[in-house]
Amino acid sequence: MLNFRITKYDPQNRNSDGHYIVDEWTCPSEVGKTFNGIEFTASEYFVIEEKYINAVIECLQSKYIKHLRVVDLESRFLEDYLSDKDNQWLVSEEFKNVKIFEDKKLEIDDLKIITKMILRGFLWCRLEINEKFGLRFGWDYNMYICCFDLNESTIKKINESGLFVELIEPLYDMKRCDFYIQTCRSDEDGDSLVEEETLLKTMTRENIKQGLGLSDEHTGNHSFDITPQNYAMFKKDFEFNFTEYEYFLYCDKIYI
Repeated sequence: MLNFRITKYDPQNRNSDGHYIVDEWTCPSEVGKTFNGIEFTASEYFVIEEKYINAVIECLQSKYIKHLRVVDLESRFLEDYLSDKDNQWLVSEEFKNVKIFEDKKLEIDDLKIITKMILRGFLWCRLEINEKFGLRFGWDYNMYICCFDLNESTIKKINESGLFVELIEPLYDMKRCDFYIQTCRSDEDGDSLVEEETLLKTMTRENIKQGLGLSDEHTGNHSFDITPQNYAMFKKDFEFNFTEYEYFLYCDKIYI
C-alpha cells in the first residue's frame, strides 16, 4: 500500500531533510497570531479545514469506499473540550450529539463530522478499513492517507483546491506490530505510572479483534485499557491483580 501526505504545506518549502522552513500556522488555536506579517483569522482556518475534509471525500469516492471504521479512539476529554469557553468558536452544534466508540462504522456524513472534530482537536482516532484504506492525522495539521493508489484525477482535484499531495515513505508496517501489557499504578496526583511492561509474544491482531468482538474491517492494531470485562484473551499469558494495579494494552507499530 502507498502512503500519501495531504496538507496545506507546499513541498517546495521543505529543506533537504524534509523539514518545513516557512512559518505557518499549525493548529486552530493559533487564530489571532501573526505569520509572515499576516494575521491568521478564523475565516481562513475554516476555509482550509473544508479543503481537508473535501480531500478525504475525494479519495474515498475515487476508491468507491462509502464508510470507514473508528480505530484507536482517544476521546476521554471530549466533554471537557466541548464545554471549555475558549473552544466555543470551534464547537458546532452537530458535535454535541456525536456518539463515537471503537470500531464504529462511519458513513460519509458522519466521517465529515468526525474529521472536523479531529482537525479541531476535540478527539483523535484513525479511520480505516483493514488492509484497504487508512486515514490518520498527525501533528501540525498533517493528514495521511494509506491506500493501494490514488488516481491522477483525484490528485489533480486536490492540488487544484490549494492543498498538496505528496507520496511518502511508510512510517511503519501496517500488518505487523508488537503487543505489550503495561502494569500501572496511580500516583498521589492520580497520574498512571507504568511499573512494568510485558511483551505478549504470541498475540496477534486477529486475536485482539476476536477477543474484543471487533469487525473484520477493524485493523486490530490499537491500544486500550485492559479491564475485568475484556481481559480474558490475555489470561493464559499474564496474571492480573486488578485490586492493586491498572493495565493497559500497548500496540507498538513496527517502524520501517
